[in-house]
Amino acid sequence: MIPVVTIDGPSGSGKGTISKALAIHLGWNYLDSGLIYRCFAYLTMIGTIDIPKAIKEIEHNFDLNKEEILFNGENITSAIRGTEVTMLSSELSQKPEVRSQLIEIQKTFREHPGLVAEGRDMSSKLFPDSLVKIYLTADLEERVNRRANQLRNDGQKVNISELKSEIEERDLRDTQREHSPLVKTDDSILIDNTGKEVKETLEFIEKLVNEKY
Repeated sequence: MIPVVTIDGPSGSGKGTISKALAIHLGWNYLDSGLIYRCFAYLTMIGTIDIPKAIKEIEHNFDLNKEEILFNGENITSAIRGTEVTMLSSELSQKPEVRSQLIEIQKTFREHPGLVAEGRDMSSKLFPDSLVKIYLTADLEERVNRRANQLRNDGQKVNISELKSEIEERDLRDTQREHSPLVKTDDSILIDNTGKEVKETLEFIEKLVNEKY
């Protein structure tokens, strides 16, 4: 069995930062489920015909260290991380026909030597046989600040009040949607990383990986 670590959690919980660092440290493959849905939303907006092929191209060219998202030689990082794509991807993710299509794409990322998969239904839906399942969270204020800093780093203006409302609305949609809602599975380990350093959380998960795999 190809080992896989699943890290689920709400927006701004820090799962992206932790997952990337873990994948780099282990030398494993990396799957950003949220990026898959963002790419789908973006490609839908610009009228791309062969979306599955385009998504694979984007993920293949994604540099974990630079965190730049490229498509057809163009840097689309800001567009992918922007509010419009964020809201559309959340809406599209509720459609069963979209989820079923993208689930099959995501499963292909499970390759040797292993996979670190982050999202909202990695533990419950995509890789239920994972031996290391993490549910990562943080308090709302910290999640809003993290998301705001991410947007600012992408050169975007941020309205904290509006951003907080968007995150609260997305939390509600993600936890109450009919298909593959955001949930903590019974065999997932809850980590609240509010105020914690990345290194502390990373070392804890690495210890679990060494114990289980």
